[in-house]
Amino acid sequence: MKKLVVVAALIGCASNPPRAEAPAAPAAPPAVTADADYRLQAPAPGAPVQFKAPIPKQFKLHNGLPVYLIERHEVPLVSVVVAVRSGADTEPRGKAGLASLALDLLDEGTPTRDAAAVARDFEDLAARYRTQTDADSSGVGVTALASTIDPVLAIFSDVVLHPAFREADVERVRVERLGAIAQSLDDPASVGQHVLSRVLFGEQHPWGFPAEGTAQSVKAITRQDLIAWHQAYFQPENAAIFVVGDTSESALIPLLEKSFGGWKNSSAPKPTPRKPQLAGPRTIYVVDKPDAPQSQIWIGEIGVSSTAQDIFPVRVMNTVLGGSFNSRLNGNLRTEHAWSYGVFSFYDTHREAGPFVAAGGVVSDKTAEALGEFIKELQRMKSGEVTDAELSDAKESLVRAIPALFVSDDATAVAYARAWAHGLPADYYASYQQRVQAVGKEEVAKAARDRLHPDTMAIVVVGPRSAIEQKIAGLKLGKVELRDATGEASAAAAAAKAGK
Repeated sequence: MKKLVVVAALIGCASNPPRAEAPAAPAAPPAVTADADYRLQAPAPGAPVQFKAPIPKQFKLHNGLPVYLIERHEVPLVSVVVAVRSGADTEPRGKAGLASLALDLLDEGTPTRDAAAVARDFEDLAARYRTQTDADSSGVGVTALASTIDPVLAIFSDVVLHPAFREADVERVRVERLGAIAQSLDDPASVGQHVLSRVLFGEQHPWGFPAEGTAQSVKAITRQDLIAWHQAYFQPENAAIFVVGDTSESALIPLLEKSFGGWKNSSAPKPTPRKPQLAGPRTIYVVDKPDAPQSQIWIGEIGVSSTAQDIFPVRVMNTVLGGSFNSRLNGNLRTEHAWSYGVFSFYDTHREAGPFVAAGGVVSDKTAEALGEFIKELQRMKSGEVTDAELSDAKESLVRAIPALFVSDDATAVAYARAWAHGLPADYYASYQQRVQAVGKEEVAKAARDRLHPDTMAIVVVGPRSAIEQKIAGLKLGKVELRDATGEASAAAAAAKAGK
């Protein structure tokens, strides 16, 4: 019975002709406005913005402490950065993370203020406090209203010069640091970067270990280590102050003399600088991340210093290779092969030569093929051949990136503090554009030939070992070694043996 009803319904529907749609009303004519003709044309591009970086004024306090000042009176804010030319490079063997831990603890209290009082005093004055540790420098900064900079500097100088490093604060911050280190060991990109640093710089150099330290080294740092490090490196002869904002030399000098003029040098011993290990035969270090959908590939060697004579040709060359979205590496692995969301290369420059790195994440089942393409692009770049379009795009990219360093008083102070820490002149940014634009194709070619050594670069691959190891070995790029997430060879070998 149900079938008959359904059939009848279908027949009834089929016998009813479709309704005729009512004709659409004619469209209303467009309204004519006085600017109709103007709107039909795309606006012409504006004139190019010409950026010129400021050159700071320079003077010294009575204790010899250098001060660099850039006046900006558009907004009533002042940013102050105290920089020292000491960072991870000063850490004793077995105490990786000492510099960054000391910086983290500065605002945890002084002899006259505990951590809560420091935070409350800054907050009451609407001041923003921050610290930063680098491979060879450290910085402490504060930004405040121009009208409150005097009392803010009183608190700021107390924090910078007189940290208490109380045991309870040290232990609390240590626990937080150990948690962050544990998290980083689960991040394949962090693992790739840290293992590459370890195999490049070796066990004897502080840059062979993460700036935040390892679980073992952070546990070994004592309160006395922190006090000794601060006394040794936070000295006027090793420091400079950078001020950017709504102030003047005449207004600033009395305030800085009151807050930092009594800072004196000490006779604390300085360590002997250590050299990185020499590059050996090319080796591929595999860190097992079972079932990882992506592999991290990190390739590198010791690069150049910030003051190298060919630093600008090197930067242009690297921009062509992997320093921009339109670079050769990214065009190959992302655009052409679709094996990656993005790959890159960079020179991490300091007073001493830091690492050159070419790196990125790739789909795991194409790890070996992607590694082969990395090496191919490095070898092609080493040949020195660069097109006119690549040269022009690279120089334009470098020049256009510079204004971003000066978007705020805070950023400007940090930029000049970094240049000073690297031994660069005060007019470094003012002359940057001219030095980039002066680079020619032959200089880029020479920089590539002199600075890139694909045949001896270390290679770190973080990914599913069972799926990638044999294919990587088949490339015959060098011997394959196992490392664990901290860079330890013996632990990785033992784990691999136990898993068989």
